[in-house]
Amino acid sequence: MNPTPPQRIFSFEFIGLCLLIFLAYCNISVFFSLYVYFENLGVPQSWRGVLIGASALATMAAYLVVSPFLNTRNAAKAAALGIVILLGCGGAYLVAVSTPALLAVRLANGLGVALVSAGAMTLLVAVIPPTRSGQAFGLYSIAMLLPYSVMPPLFDWLSPAYLDYPQGYALVALALAPALLVLAVLGRRSRGKSHAHAPRPTLAAMAKNARKRPVSQLLVVNAMYYLSFASLFFLAKSLFLARGLAGVGLFFSIQTGCMLLLRVFANRLFDVVPKLRLIRFCYAVTGATFILLAFTHSQGLTYLAAVLLGCGMGVGSPSLNAFMYELSEPEFKGLNANLMMLSLQGGSFLGPILGSAAVGLYGYDGFLLVGAGACLLGLALSQGLGTARPA
Repeated sequence: MNPTPPQRIFSFEFIGLCLLIFLAYCNISVFFSLYVYFENLGVPQSWRGVLIGASALATMAAYLVVSPFLNTRNAAKAAALGIVILLGCGGAYLVAVSTPALLAVRLANGLGVALVSAGAMTLLVAVIPPTRSGQAFGLYSIAMLLPYSVMPPLFDWLSPAYLDYPQGYALVALALAPALLVLAVLGRRSRGKSHAHAPRPTLAAMAKNARKRPVSQLLVVNAMYYLSFASLFFLAKSLFLARGLAGVGLFFSIQTGCMLLLRVFANRLFDVVPKLRLIRFCYAVTGATFILLAFTHSQGLTYLAAVLLGCGMGVGSPSLNAFMYELSEPEFKGLNANLMMLSLQGGSFLGPILGSAAVGLYGYDGFLLVGAGACLLGLALSQGLGTARPA
């Protein structure tokens, strides 16, 4: 008997979805300059953080409302609507200058991000080969990470020397327009597949699925992963200044570079090594990073910590998402993938808040030890997943 041939991962659908999410995250990563832009506009300081965070809150709310109703029949339309909203938001920055107007734009931006991300994820879980889910999520995550390496330096070069900030935001949003053509093709192809006509589970069944211990526990583990990173990401600049260190940008360039290299050159690892083992490795190494940063104030060891963080987090996201894919029953794979995105947003939102509170209570060394404790808690929570059985 001939062995089963390897399943093809680089389909038109998969490549198209990677392109779509890359363009969408270019539109997100460009807003690293928002605080400076709001300051230039004269927005009160008390409102700047609220306006920046409003998009994430809207994204979380939209995920909760929209995700249960998405399937392969309507996901492309939802993502296309999200692109139209983001195009409108890009143009709106050209005219919105008051705080209420900017708040409306930021909330609409969060809704657009949720529709694009949730629609793309719903289509993704329908087209990836089950035996190569780890590799698929690893490659997909590269498409999400690349904008954070490309857009900030590119946008810094363009703005404000050649374009002012709102013109830059509008231009980056306009780059999303070609993705509408990709979605038109994806929508036709997905409607032609037999699974596109499967009945949608009831809301009661969805709620029961989300309450199952393996699913709910993995959502918490995923949120802890992003909470730990977000707290460090948003407080790193002040941490470096407090310690008299330079090169916070280089720290994250090293960290992101290690993540990308690992996901590119060790991509098959995600389907060879047990995913739960990789999740535990992620937490252990990330926790070690926090401990190293807590006990060292030297520039060289700080960059070593960046390498550790990149290696730990490099295996985190693909393994977590692929493990949820394996755990989920077929009719809930898309929903659970989007719940993972929701828990990501929740962790990213809470991380800076809890991190700032820890700095206020315990100082920067104490904050880093609290971060190590959070990683230890995530590691402990992952232990209980060892008895979970894939669907």
